[in-house]
Amino acid sequence: MHLPRFCLLASLSTCLLPAMAQEQAAAPGDPVNQEMQQIVDVQGTRDPDLRPYRTMLKGLDAYADHQRLAPGAPLRFMLIPATPKARLDGVTLHLSADNLSIPVPLAADGGFILTRDKTAYDANADLVSNKKRATLRWRADIHTPGLPHNVRRLGDLRLECEIRWAVEQDDLPFVRRNLFRLAGGPCHSSLIHVPYPVFRKLLAVQARSGERTLDVRITEDRQRYVPPLHDVSWDDNTLLTLTYADDGNMAQAAPAGALRQ
Repeated sequence: MHLPRFCLLASLSTCLLPAMAQEQAAAPGDPVNQEMQQIVDVQGTRDPDLRPYRTMLKGLDAYADHQRLAPGAPLRFMLIPATPKARLDGVTLHLSADNLSIPVPLAADGGFILTRDKTAYDANADLVSNKKRATLRWRADIHTPGLPHNVRRLGDLRLECEIRWAVEQDDLPFVRRNLFRLAGGPCHSSLIHVPYPVFRKLLAVQARSGERTLDVRITEDRQRYVPPLHDVSWDDNTLLTLTYADDGNMAQAAPAGALRQ
């Protein structure tokens, strides 16, 4: 191993993985109904969770720039609780600025869609929830239509990674952010592993492309898996079948050619 690569690896091992490690997923609130609910006033909530709207728009830009990874998948975001015992019951979202409050419809499962709004952009609005800071997390939610609930497409996961990196990279400390960039970015480097959370404990995750298969690494807590985002030998139509510990029987993998044109 060349010395520069060794030094880079040593630095990355101490600070990169914690930065991009996905949160452990917590079960969303029980859906009362599946209709989109309109947002109510949240003024007076102490320490609300804030994210600048202009920062979130970088995620929309990344989606447009990398949509080839998942050409059939719409852009959606998800709110997830930060702790397993938390729930999404009663959560609301809106874009807030001085003399401005724009409701953001939130689905019962925590999903929401952001659109480009010039008024919110010009007002430098924040995306605000009615929950205390650090009680919620967000993530991109890219799903190519037609796949079983336990099957993920690798291109969808790659696009989710690009969106998250676009939104969050400027929040990282200067040294850590530039180490990521030096390594090629979290979505493209073999030095950086990006775990994806699930709501149930995993038994196994298998990637399949044609006749090739790969047992994908899952984390020790069995609630996250680490897809081969950086490995271009696995194309975007590679399908990952997630088998959960409480499934009973091994799920059948969807045919890898099902999405090929």
